[in-house]
Amino acid sequence: PAAFVPVAEETGLIVDVGEWVLLEAARQAVAWRQAGTPVPVAVNVAASQLVQGDLPAVVADALTRAGARPADLTLEVTESAVLTDLDVAIVQLDAVRRLGVAVALDVFGTGYSSLAYLQRLPADELKIDRSFVATVGEDAVSTAIVSSVVDLAHAVGLVVVAEGVERADQVGTLISLGCDRAQGFH
Repeated sequence: PAAFVPVAEETGLIVDVGEWVLLEAARQAVAWRQAGTPVPVAVNVAASQLVQGDLPAVVADALTRAGARPADLTLEVTESAVLTDLDVAIVQLDAVRRLGVAVALDVFGTGYSSLAYLQRLPADELKIDRSFVATVGEDAVSTAIVSSVVDLAHAVGLVVVAEGVERADQVGTLISLGCDRAQGFH
């Protein structure tokens, strides 16, 4: 992805790739549900997908074609993607949420104005960047940051996901801090 995605973005193919990924993610979610393991699938949305075209229509089409439920998908957006055109992003994400599809703010805490966007962006989840999670429980500053972000997110009604969880001690610390979910190799 580190090599492919920038090329797709430069050539303008990222929008088509993004549409394909949404459809395949919806199909996979349906397959898992039918197999008895209902797991929502999170899909990263590129900045150009967010501000070009009609993202809500693309999402609705993927759900319909796959026979998926809105709860089967979560769209993940980064602050940098939203910054491309904040007003358009807000309209697009609000419409996606009205479809019943969750929106997650990805790699939270690494951008320039993260707190300001919490006020304006329609979101359901906040994902704490792995750079903070890596030393949670070991480093007092990282632990304080994660604790504060969890409290802040909960105060504004967001579910909190910690990214990059790789060890049992991180899980224990995150649970004690009230983190709702963990994502990683553990």
